Amino acid sequence: MSLESLLRLARVASFRAVAMGGMLLCYLFLLSACAHYPVNPKLEYFDAAIHGKPPAILSPERSEDLFLVLAFSGGGTRAAALAYGVLEALAKIDIPGPANAVHSPASTGAHALLDEIDVISSVSGGSFTAAYYGLYGERIFEDFMDHFLTRNINRALLFRVLSPINWFRLASPRFGRSELAAEYYDQILFDGATFANFGAHNSPFIQIQATDIVDGFYFGFTPYQFGLLCSDLAAFPVSRAVAASAAFPGAFTTIILRNYAGLCGVKEEPWVTQALEQRDVTSRTFHTATQVRGYLHPETKPFIFLIDGGIADNLGIRGPLELVAARGGVRKALEYLGLQQTRRMAVIVVNAQTKKTYEWGFLGKIPGLGGVLGASSSVMINRYTYETVELLRRYFRERDCRSFWSGSSPY
Repeated sequence: MSLESLLRLARVASFRAVAMGGMLLCYLFLLSACAHYPVNPKLEYFDAAIHGKPPAILSPERSEDLFLVLAFSGGGTRAAALAYGVLEALAKIDIPGPANAVHSPASTGAHALLDEIDVISSVSGGSFTAAYYGLYGERIFEDFMDHFLTRNINRALLFRVLSPINWFRLASPRFGRSELAAEYYDQILFDGATFANFGAHNSPFIQIQATDIVDGFYFGFTPYQFGLLCSDLAAFPVSRAVAASAAFPGAFTTIILRNYAGLCGVKEEPWVTQALEQRDVTSRTFHTATQVRGYLHPETKPFIFLIDGGIADNLGIRGPLELVAARGGVRKALEYLGLQQTRRMAVIVVNAQTKKTYEWGFLGKIPGLGGVLGASSSVMINRYTYETVELLRRYFRERDCRSFWSGSSPY
């Protein structure tokens, strides 16, 4: 073959390589342009009976007399493991059948205390355990440890962030690291499940919590909260809710929701209007009402940006407390939920908090930027945790609450 022929072949090969490279770049550019967070679906019509409150909490297997709430705190895999251990312990405690078997006479036999759980409220790391148990029931004791607790989640997420394919997706302003994490959680744990799949195994009501980072409010993945946005919670992926609840600032990005308020017929409840008209700025009900009204005005709040639930409440009990505050006390909150027969209530707070000791605190050294930021965030979260526990105790010490538990309540 002549030199001229070789040069011609080289030019053709070079042209093809450039063309292939250009096509690849165009493909990756289109991939970046198309990357977008999944849009939360609209709710066509707000039905107060369905979307205005949690679904029926009391199942045939639970006692009417006892209302049991579990709260799973934040704390990464440590919190998920501690929550798992508590569920495992409750499964080993046998108790007699319900004293009042109105729902099902067949349910009078002994059963595990685990079956008495009515609500699990969770944030951050605790949300993985809560969501998995809510979807799969006691299957959690068979495979959750292998699927999540013993898996190096951080390394797997880091590999996905460093993957060149994902660089272009992450370059989109509408697709962040939390969406990438949600895809991974769905792959290893949730298998496409939505909130409509909760309750299939007679599971308790699962209340996953995140933080509305714009206003600093608690945000619960509940029918009522989504009803305010005219969005359909039943069709919302569980993996995205957990990703929002565990989106630690800095390491992860926000999960974004669209606000469709005004398109489904949702109206402001009387307690919200009354609280805002009274303008008692020292009242917890007033601040809750302010939050609720804000979601009803999409012209000023068209998008909701969600981050780690531990920012607003690292214990996972803020959601139930907000319900109590909005309804005017524990007794009225139970009445609102249709639990007038309740005579005993227990809240088990599974707190995975640890107290970190800083070396510079003993040596008198000037802490670096990382040390200051870490200490600042932990001090604020720990202090807020203390205040939340005190608020819970205060509600249980109220006069009407004491009469309610003593049996003198007319309800």
